[in-house]
Amino acid sequence: MNGHPNCLLLPVFLLASYSLFSQITFTANDTVPAFEGRFRFGANMGAYFPWRDENLADIAAGNPDMGIRGAGVDALRPLLSEWFLEYWGYDIRLDAFKHYQSLGIEDNVVFVGYPSPEHQDKTHFCEAGPSELFANLYEPIWDNGENGTPVNDDNYYALYLYKMVSIYDPYVKYWEIWNEPDFDFTGGSSALPGQPGNWWEHNPNPCGYALHAPIFHYIRMLRISYEVIKSLSPNDYVAIGGIGHAAFLDVVLRNSDNPADGSVDSLYPNLGGAYFDVLSFHSYPHIDNSTRVWDDNIGGFKHFRYSDRCLDGLLKRQADLREVLEDRGYDGATFPKKEWIVTESNIPSKAFGEYLGSPEAQRNYIIKALVASQQNDIRQFHVYQLSDIEPAKRANSEFQLMGLYASIDSIPLYTQKINPVGVAYKTTSMFLKGKRYDAAQTAKLNLPSNVRGGAFRAENGSFTYVLWAVTSKDNSEKANATFSFPSDFSLASLRKRDWN
Repeated sequence: MNGHPNCLLLPVFLLASYSLFSQITFTANDTVPAFEGRFRFGANMGAYFPWRDENLADIAAGNPDMGIRGAGVDALRPLLSEWFLEYWGYDIRLDAFKHYQSLGIEDNVVFVGYPSPEHQDKTHFCEAGPSELFANLYEPIWDNGENGTPVNDDNYYALYLYKMVSIYDPYVKYWEIWNEPDFDFTGGSSALPGQPGNWWEHNPNPCGYALHAPIFHYIRMLRISYEVIKSLSPNDYVAIGGIGHAAFLDVVLRNSDNPADGSVDSLYPNLGGAYFDVLSFHSYPHIDNSTRVWDDNIGGFKHFRYSDRCLDGLLKRQADLREVLEDRGYDGATFPKKEWIVTESNIPSKAFGEYLGSPEAQRNYIIKALVASQQNDIRQFHVYQLSDIEPAKRANSEFQLMGLYASIDSIPLYTQKINPVGVAYKTTSMFLKGKRYDAAQTAKLNLPSNVRGGAFRAENGSFTYVLWAVTSKDNSEKANATFSFPSDFSLASLRKRDWN
């Protein structure tokens, strides 16, 4: 009886507690919560000594009480892993999330998973090592409250979610299930139908991708996530975790959580699409073949290393994923459409190897991606990441030079130096935050082919227009175009502001 001096009271407390709790009777095949918020300018935080999460939030969003202007961020994407919360206690980050809220950082994305050693599945589904996922995923999700919770405490993943979401729900809107579960070691994700090992016709080999487990186990995680999170907070969003491969999405949508073969039966009644509302994806267009095409005439790649080509790469990734969703019925007719977020994207400020990288291309890509995200119903865009990992002269990877700030590791608190991309992010956020993309007004601009951009309407009816000349030359951000507003706009005044 958990040490209660009067065990007769315990059933009374249970009844009072669960009078407000009920298991759901719907899935994402029935309903997806209507999006009623506003676009969020997000960031991945990272970890830097001696900075605490509260300090990082100060320079992300700005802290007026401390005279810190920030970089225009108003949503964050932290990790709350089971191993971390089990070790430190489930409320270890509660004060940090309250601080985020005080700075206007809301509707956050939390990516979840990563079991403690005691709760990790030790099964070797392949020679590469044990599963990365939780043990006991196939224990019942719910019980009758024997251990003081409505979930079955023997289902470690369900218990972790229940405890975490109960604490952090007021500060989180999107629960992203794992990070890059489709990280591919063998090339099956990019192989075409008919090619050996392709994921369009074959499920991933557990050895061949990040989870080291059958795909049915990941779908089981989605199902547990959906049931537990929605029972606690029906209007929160469950997101498939930061994926990049359309073939992986197809794998999830064509299988159930049936551990035998992914088929549907009375115990496993739905395919994977029933258990997430939001498609969260990642895009690094400078390295995903968006900026190069094989040319037989030169016996090598022809390159298109400029920011508009990167923007096209981001949008193509969304289009490829959308095509899979629609082919599997998530078209708004058969099943509800999914919502969209981007939880990692950027290009580096320095070129590595043959790939694109420069401060100019980086800042231009970020502005264009923030505009295009709103034009294409992407509800949040999270830049990777808040700070460079290394100073430019010591960096040996493009992922070390994607920060809004120059490297802050091991420097005194609040002595940060903002990068050009951070200035561009701040500028875009400052002028567009709280405004709505207006497709009709954008159409009235009648933009020529060498100009891109959009119109954004404020609550008072005024407009902000973000316009740019389209880049088109390899390794160059130089572009020019002439544009005149249509005469029927009858503009009384117009103020021009540059990226900085």
